[in-house]
Amino acid sequence: MTSILAAEIVAYGTCLFLAPFFVKAYFDPMSRLSISSIGLVPSESNRVTGLSNIRGTVGGLRLAIIAMIAIGTYYGRPDLSLGAAILVGSIAAGRFLSLGLDGWNWLSFVTASGELVIVASLLHIGGFI
Repeated sequence: MTSILAAEIVAYGTCLFLAPFFVKAYFDPMSRLSISSIGLVPSESNRVTGLSNIRGTVGGLRLAIIAMIAIGTYYGRPDLSLGAAILVGSIAAGRFLSLGLDGWNWLSFVTASGELVIVASLLHIGGFI
């Protein structure tokens, strides 16, 4: 298996895995399938204000990333792969920053590490590494 094929599998697998989570985030942001299941809501919180912000940020931004990954990978557009890599990398950096400021959380660490794999794959697909 070539490295470009492996990177494409990571990119398409990311799209297939994450799409249901973030489509669900639009319609029921507090459901078990969306926000709380991926560690974005503190477990002590029973109520979160600003659900429109959660819908817009988590649902919209992540669905845009998924679209950029899919289109960039399918059509071989390195600009879209780079844009998606920058966005996913920024999210991962925020998770690592949170680990240092808010305390250790295995779910955030595993998620951020997985996002770094996605970033590396996207950069490889785009021909940047």
